[in-house]
Amino acid sequence: MTVWEWTWVAALGYMVGGSLVGWRKQWSDQGLKVWFAVSTGLLWAVALGGMLPHGWTEAPYPPVWVLAGLLTAFVFQQGFGRYREGDQRASVAVWSVLTGMGIHAFFEGVALGAGFQTDVHLGMAVLLGLILHKVPEGMAIASLAMSNGGTRKKGMGFVLLLGLCTVIGTGTAWAASGLIQIGTGIPLLFSAGILIYITGTELWPKVNEQESRRSIGWVLSGVLVYGLLGWGSHLLAPNASHGHVTSEASASHSHAHHHHSVPPVEKPEGEPAPKVKLEVQPDAESGWNVHVDTSHFRFTPEQVNKEDQWGEGHAHLYVNGKKEARLYGPWYHLEKLPPGTQTVRVELNSNQHAPYVSNGKRIGDQVTIRVEGERK
Repeated sequence: MTVWEWTWVAALGYMVGGSLVGWRKQWSDQGLKVWFAVSTGLLWAVALGGMLPHGWTEAPYPPVWVLAGLLTAFVFQQGFGRYREGDQRASVAVWSVLTGMGIHAFFEGVALGAGFQTDVHLGMAVLLGLILHKVPEGMAIASLAMSNGGTRKKGMGFVLLLGLCTVIGTGTAWAASGLIQIGTGIPLLFSAGILIYITGTELWPKVNEQESRRSIGWVLSGVLVYGLLGWGSHLLAPNASHGHVTSEASASHSHAHHHHSVPPVEKPEGEPAPKVKLEVQPDAESGWNVHVDTSHFRFTPEQVNKEDQWGEGHAHLYVNGKKEARLYGPWYHLEKLPPGTQTVRVELNSNQHAPYVSNGKRIGDQVTIRVEGERK
């Protein structure tokens, strides 16, 4: 399944909740609190144990982006999503709640998109956490619509709108990353701030309403689910390791430095192609500093030789057609270059060393630099 299909699965959580209202109007309050407690633990683990560690090393000024996500969610929720108690008209109440939940759903979609951009584990954890609390939220908005004289059809229409807000949020996250080449660090930290706000203001209060100590266990079970997803997420990865293997691409790149013992991996349908920008600058002391700026791609040295996951792996660095190094991160120090015009190229590779290919072309970038004298 693609990321978009998984996003619709998350959005269907609202539909399931709305449908349950039509089937049975009264549900156990304790049961709903369990749902909220588990999703709270899971989303906290996603934000603090997944998004923050991943994004902290890949983005400049990490605390700023976490705070930006938190404040953005706060401003939108306070400015557009609050029901004014002084207005007692039923229709206004319903639409006020719908607006607030729509903004809430949009930012959840942003977090979902950022999670899948970076890591299947993160994406699947965010997905499950959202489903767990979208079901009771779907029940809430459908019940509110039907209790104020609305029909079941109207209630289902409202939950469908919330689902669309989630999908739009995911699309926004992916589009923003692709258009302005910000990589994955900033979206992850921004989304972590969003999830911290959502769990802190929407979910924790519901958990704290429980007088039973069992709520502690349910929250911790959500954290445990996050850990288990790290073990099993490769089974549900969006087209992970199922990318179409192509031989045509190798024919179009017959240079000696492009020879690989494994066939290239073509970009799976529905997945974004990683983008690469290579920069080579002289070092103040000696040699050259190489920076590989990527989006829709994550360096995973800990996964080398393991199962391929689309969008992760390492890179190969070439100088004048000769392989210079394998890169496990975005920065590399090139000790020296001979005088004259030199071509430096970088290509992205999967965990199993297969070159990434999109539209028949290997994914990479190259620069040509003029070396006036040998730098030692």
